[in-house]
Amino acid sequence: MSNDTYSFAADLLKKYEGFNRTAVWDVNAYRIGHGSDTITDASGNFRKVKKGDVTTEANAFKDLTRRLKEFENKVKKQVGTEYWEPLNYKVKAALISLAYNYGSITKQQIKDAIKTGNSEKIADAVINSTYNDNKSLSPGVRQALRNRRKKEADIIRSAPDAKKPGINKKLLLIPLIIGAAYYLMKTKTK
Repeated sequence: MSNDTYSFAADLLKKYEGFNRTAVWDVNAYRIGHGSDTITDASGNFRKVKKGDVTTEANAFKDLTRRLKEFENKVKKQVGTEYWEPLNYKVKAALISLAYNYGSITKQQIKDAIKTGNSEKIADAVINSTYNDNKSLSPGVRQALRNRRKKEADIIRSAPDAKKPGINKKLLLIPLIIGAAYYLMKTKTK
């Protein structure tokens, strides 16, 4: 992950997740720090969060840093490195934020859009495929999550499309060189 992607994703997640010094129950697990279900100590060791756990902002940031790399690797496996690597760092950061919140990129529509490399299509997929999620949550929480998806989509839209691999023009010379060598060999043997 580039430093730009890492910094941007960390800033997004710190803003969206906030900071909890003590463990709080959230949907399906105790979470601490920046919305993590793991706690990291000063030595870098980590484990699952338990009721009563307490952390510092520095240790929460260590945990976030480790988890960003884990979530990027999850997404890479889900969509393929060949589609992930060309994406702009802002697109990657917003998608890591989404994966962090969901646990992974769960929507096929988003995975398919990522493979196009088109920022507009990716942003639309983020909005359209998640709009009706979280029906068991309160209307206020659902709206907050929709607002988060909209902000992530806006970040994605603001980024250029993925860089398409260009044609290596030197490779185009190979048939010409082979043809010239063949011609020279033919003229020498006459």
